[in-house]
Amino acid sequence: MKSISEIAEKITTSEEETELFAEHLSEMIQAGDIICYFGEVGAGKTVFTRGLCKGLGVTGYVNSPSYIILNQYKGEKYSIFHYDLYRISDVEELTEIGFYDFAGKEDSITLIEWSEKLEDELPERRVEIFIEVIDENKRKFNIKRYN
Repeated sequence: MKSISEIAEKITTSEEETELFAEHLSEMIQAGDIICYFGEVGAGKTVFTRGLCKGLGVTGYVNSPSYIILNQYKGEKYSIFHYDLYRISDVEELTEIGFYDFAGKEDSITLIEWSEKLEDELPERRVEIFIEVIDENKRKFNIKRYN
């Protein structure tokens, strides 16, 4: 099985292809992984998350927790904590929302939209997914694992 660090770049041409790519990528996710998304509004972070969660065995509805900051899902093997930090104004708020209580736990996967907001708080062990909008349907993904 390939490790995530070997996947340097992938271009998708539709939401369906993005979800399928993420679903296949889920096979390489490990317990305790923290997935950090970077990309502009509308880049496809939530679309990618839907595919990743499907691959991890989530059967319910997956959406962005834009207003509530955290959605929690139950996969086949892991609890999944899906954060949207867009509305976070500073890193002190991470403690208030319980971020440090859940992120990186060995029986979970943590997904973080708007990881730019973490500033210097990015965990050492993480997977970074940079999403670039090429056009209305095409997205470029750059993926790197840090251990």
